[in-house]
Amino acid sequence: MRSSLLHFLLSLSFSFLLCLAVPVFAEVKPSDDLSELVDNISISQGWGNPGINTAAWMAEGSQQPLRIGDTVFEKGIGTHAQGAIRIPLNKGYNTFSAKTGVQWQGGGKGSVVFKVQVDGKSVYTGKSMSDSDTPAALHLSVQGADELLLLSHDNGDGISCDMANWVDAQLIRDTRVPVIGVPVWKFGSKDASPLAEMEGSFALAGQSGNAQAAFCVPLRCATLFTSPGQDIAVSFPLAGISESFTIEAQLQGVGTAKGIATLSLASGETVRQPLTEDVTTLTVRGNSGTAEESLTLTIQTNCSALVRLKSLTYSCDGIKTPLPFFPPQRLAAGSDAPPAIAMQPLLEQEIIEWDWRMQDGIGAGATRNSYADAIKKALASHEHTPVFHEEDSEYLSRCFQELTGKTPDDAPAWEILWRCLHQKKRDFFLAQMPSGNTPLLFVKHAPGGFSHQLTQYYGRYARPGGGVFVLEAPGASMRVRALAESHFPDGSFMHPEISTDGGRILVAFCATEIGAGGSFDGNPGHFFNLYEISADGAEAKRLTRGNFDDFAPKFLPDGDVIFISTRRGGWHRCGTPGCEVYTLARMQADGQNIQVLSFHETQEWDPVVLHDGRVVYTRWDYVDRHAVHYQQLWVTRPDGTNPAIFYGNNTLNPVGVWETRPVPGSDKVIATAAPHHGMTAGSIILIDTSKGMDDLEPLTRLTPEVPFPESEAVLLPHWRSELRPDPPAVTPEMERWPGQCYKNPWAFSEKLFLAAYSFDPLIGEPKGNFANTFGIYLVDASGNKELLYRDLNISSLSPLSMQPRKNPPVLPSALQPDAAPEGTFYLQDVYESDPRLPEEKITHLRLVQVLPKSTPGANNPTVGAANASPGRQVLGTVPVEEDGSAYFKAPSGIGIAFQALDASGQAVQVMRSLTYLQPGENVSCVGCHETRSSTPPTVSVRSQALRRAPSEITPAPDGSRPLSYPILVQPVLDKHCLSCHDAEATQSELKLTGAPEGRYTQSYNALIPHVSFSYWGRGQFPAGNCEPGTQPGFFGARGSHLTQLLLNGHYDVKLDKDEWERLITWMDANALFYGTFNKKDQARQQMAERIAGPELE
Repeated sequence: MRSSLLHFLLSLSFSFLLCLAVPVFAEVKPSDDLSELVDNISISQGWGNPGINTAAWMAEGSQQPLRIGDTVFEKGIGTHAQGAIRIPLNKGYNTFSAKTGVQWQGGGKGSVVFKVQVDGKSVYTGKSMSDSDTPAALHLSVQGADELLLLSHDNGDGISCDMANWVDAQLIRDTRVPVIGVPVWKFGSKDASPLAEMEGSFALAGQSGNAQAAFCVPLRCATLFTSPGQDIAVSFPLAGISESFTIEAQLQGVGTAKGIATLSLASGETVRQPLTEDVTTLTVRGNSGTAEESLTLTIQTNCSALVRLKSLTYSCDGIKTPLPFFPPQRLAAGSDAPPAIAMQPLLEQEIIEWDWRMQDGIGAGATRNSYADAIKKALASHEHTPVFHEEDSEYLSRCFQELTGKTPDDAPAWEILWRCLHQKKRDFFLAQMPSGNTPLLFVKHAPGGFSHQLTQYYGRYARPGGGVFVLEAPGASMRVRALAESHFPDGSFMHPEISTDGGRILVAFCATEIGAGGSFDGNPGHFFNLYEISADGAEAKRLTRGNFDDFAPKFLPDGDVIFISTRRGGWHRCGTPGCEVYTLARMQADGQNIQVLSFHETQEWDPVVLHDGRVVYTRWDYVDRHAVHYQQLWVTRPDGTNPAIFYGNNTLNPVGVWETRPVPGSDKVIATAAPHHGMTAGSIILIDTSKGMDDLEPLTRLTPEVPFPESEAVLLPHWRSELRPDPPAVTPEMERWPGQCYKNPWAFSEKLFLAAYSFDPLIGEPKGNFANTFGIYLVDASGNKELLYRDLNISSLSPLSMQPRKNPPVLPSALQPDAAPEGTFYLQDVYESDPRLPEEKITHLRLVQVLPKSTPGANNPTVGAANASPGRQVLGTVPVEEDGSAYFKAPSGIGIAFQALDASGQAVQVMRSLTYLQPGENVSCVGCHETRSSTPPTVSVRSQALRRAPSEITPAPDGSRPLSYPILVQPVLDKHCLSCHDAEATQSELKLTGAPEGRYTQSYNALIPHVSFSYWGRGQFPAGNCEPGTQPGFFGARGSHLTQLLLNGHYDVKLDKDEWERLITWMDANALFYGTFNKKDQARQQMAERIAGPELE
C-alpha cells in the first residue's frame, strides 16, 4: 500500500444539487474566487495534496507559494497531473476567468496540458506548458451551465514535476440566479432545522414512526411520508434577487393519497392545491423589490400517505434553476454515526421502484433508456432466460405491441406497463430463492475511514453505527429485527456468521463513538473483537479480548471457531506508517485456547469451510513480487496443516479474490474479485478449479457489468494496475454506473446468490466510502437483481440465509498437543516442476526461512537492496536422492521457502512464496511447483528417500542464521579481493572493504549491482521481475554477473568450496545484508558484530 495522502473528494454527476449553500446571508458578491469555494468542489490528482492558495504538496509543512514563471500569486489552487477540479455551477454564473501554468521548479520542468469542460463539453485545450512558460489567461462563458471541470493532464510523458496551478480564478455571477440557502425541514411537531448531511445517493430524514422524507439524488426526487398531524414543510432562504421570478413545485400523490400542498413566499403570495395521483403543479411569483426572500412548501394529508416531490424550480428571464431540496451533500465520507431511522413500511415499494429505474437507466445513470426501451429489453431477455411466468410474458408482449407505434414515448401508459412488467418480473424472480421467506441475517455497517484491503478491518478506522439484524420476510417486506441491541455500546459491526443448525451467531464488533475521518493514524486503541449472539437475539457473549483485531469468524464442523487475528504479530512491508499483520487463528467455541494457525509473513483474510471440511481463505503472497497483486486463494486443514494454493497465486487479473463461499451442491466456489487499494468490493465470480488454478479460464463472471476493479477499470481516485488489461465487452449496463460494485456473496446455486450491491462508485485509498452505499439483493448470473433491503442511511452487508444447512465433515487432526517443535517434509520428485527445470541433476534443497517484518513502515529499515523485502535467514540444506525424492526434518512455526540446488550448490529454482509446519506435522508433496491441473504420476516402487530416516538439515555457513553479510561474505573478500579493491582503490574501481558506507558497507554497495535479486519494482512489470511465475536460473547466483565473472577466471582468484558456498548462499538468499529489522541490532551487524537473531520469526 502506498503512503500517498492524495486528496480526493467524490462529486456526484448531478452537480445541480451542490449549489452554494449559505444558512445566513452576507452581502452577495458579483463574483466568487475559486479558492473560496473549496467546500463545494471536488479535487482529484495523481500526486500529493491540492494546495489552496499554495502549490500542490506532499508532506505537511512543505507548502510553497503559487508561482508561475517569475510571478507569485496570492490566490488559486495548486494541483498535479492527472488533476481534475469539479465545480458545481447550478446555472448561477456567466463567465469563468483564470490563469494557468506550471509551478516554478527551477526551469524546464514538467509538461502539462490544461483543459476545461463545461457540462461535459470541451471548451478549451491549451498547449503543453513547462515551468519555464509564462501564465496563460482564460476567459470562458459558463452561462446556464451546471458544472465546470478543470483538467490538468500530462503530455503523454508521465506526471513527473507536473504541478499544475489555476490562479486568479474567478466565477462571475449571473444576476438572474439567486443564492440559495440551506433548506430547513419540519417533520410533524419536531422543530424546523436543516437536515443532517447526507452521503452517497440516498438519505432518509425525519423520525421513526412519524413523518419522513426519503431522498434519491440520481433520480432527483424525494418521497414524503405524512399522516394526520404529521405535516411536512421545507423552507428555502433566497438572496441576490434582482429581477422578477417564478417558482414552480411539482408533486404527485402515490396511490390513494389525499391532502393539500401549499407553496408560499414570505413576501406574500401563497397557493394551495389538492394532491392526486396526477402531477400537481403549484406556482408562485415574486418581484425584484425584495433582495432576500423565503419560500415554504407544506404537505398535509388526511391519512398515512406518500407524496412525491418531483421538482422545485426557480425561473427568471428564461433561466431555470432547480432548488435543491436535498439534505446538504457530503463530498467525502463522514466519521459520525449515520442517522438511525426505521423506514415507514409505505416507503418500501417506492425504494424498490427507485431501484428499478436506476437499473434500467430511466431518469438516471450515464446510459439512459425510455420506458419502451426497458420493456423491450426485458421481453427479449425472457427469450433466453425466463424472467416471467409464461402467461405474464404473453400478456406483457401483447400490451407492448398495442402501445408500439401508437403511443408517444412519454405517455403515462408506458410507465404503467413498465411498472407492471417489473412487478411481475420481481414476483417470478423472488420465487426462485430456495429458502423462500426464510429470514436473512445481515449487519448494518458504515465502512471505515480508510478504504484499503488492509485498513478496512482495523478497529482504529471503524466508524460507529449499525448492528446485527434479521430480515424477517425477504422479498415480501423490509421489516427487520435487531439482535442483542441492548448488549452493545455504540460501535461498528461486521462479518456476521451463523452456525449450520441456525442456533448460534458470531460477529466482530468494535466499540467506538466517532470514526477516523480519513486520517491514516485513525483512532488508536480501538479493536474489533468477536462476540456470540443467540439466534433470538436475547443473549450476547464476548469471546475475545485484548489489544488485537479479531474478525471474519467462521464455525468449524467440530464447533470451534476459525478467524483472522493480529495476534501473530508483525507488520506489512510495502506501506507507511505500517499495518499490523493478521493471519488465521482458531479458538474453542467459548473463546478459550486461542491458537495462531498460520505462520505466513503477511496478511490473510476470509476463511470459510468447504464442503469437504477444508478451509479456503485469501492470502497475500507477494514475497519479492509486486505488492499490488497476489491476494488470491489458499486452502488448509482446520488445524492449520498443509497450506496449499487453491486459485490464483500466479494470476495478475483480477488483482485479488476475497469473500469466498462454497456453492451448495457444487465443487465450485463463489467470491468477490476486488482491488488492492480499496475495501473489498467489485465483481462476483464463480471459480472452477477443475479448469485450472490461474488466470481467467477457471472464472465465470456472474456480474459481468462490473469489470474487475483496479485491473480492468480505474479504482477511484486513480488506482490502476500497471498491466491495464481490457475489460470484457463494454455494455450499457457497464457504463451506466461507473464504479458500481458488489460484495459479500452468499450462494444458493451456481447461478443464484445473495449479495450487497452499490450504484455509487467504489472509492479507494486514502478516503473512506460513503456510509450508505450498499443494499441487499437477490442476484442471478443472467443480469437480474432485485432489492431485498436497503437502509437509506447506512450500508446493509453480509446477507446470510438462516435456513439450517448440512454440516461439513470433521477432519480429524493428527497433531499431538505435546509434539516437538518440528515436523517432516516429503518430496516425491523435484523434477515434477512448473516451469520445467533444466536437464541437470538436482542434488540438494536449501531451506530459507522467510522472516516477518517486525517494524512498521516500508523499508523502515531495509534489510538489503531489495525494495520492501521480507527478512531471511538460511537454515541449511538437505539431500535430494537420485530419483528426485527428498525426505527431511524441519522446524515448525516458521515460514520456509525451498530452493532446488545443482551440484555446485547454486539455486536452479527459487521459491517466492513460503510454507510452514505445525508441530509434529508430516507433509507430502508431488514436486517443486508441479502442475496442479494434471494427475500426479503413479509411483510403482517406494522412493529412495522413504527407504531411510528423514534427513537432518545441514547448517549453512556461518553468517547465514541470522543472516549477516559482514560475517557470511566479507571474510571471502578480505582474503581474495582487498589487495586490489581496498580503501585506496580509484573511483572507477570497486572498493570491497567492510567499512560502513551508508546503510551497508563499501563492498555490499559495490557488488549488489552485479547480483540478480528479486524485488517489487525491478524493471518493467511483469517481465522485469520475472512475474508472476519464476523462471529457473533467473535469480540468485546462476543469474548473476558476479558468478560468471568468478567462474570465467578473475585474475588469480581461486575460491575453495566453503568460500563458494558463502557467496552462493548470499546471492541465493536474495542478496540481503541484514538478518533483522531491529535498528540497534542492524547497527551491530553493520560493524560485523553478532546478534542473537531476529525479533520475530
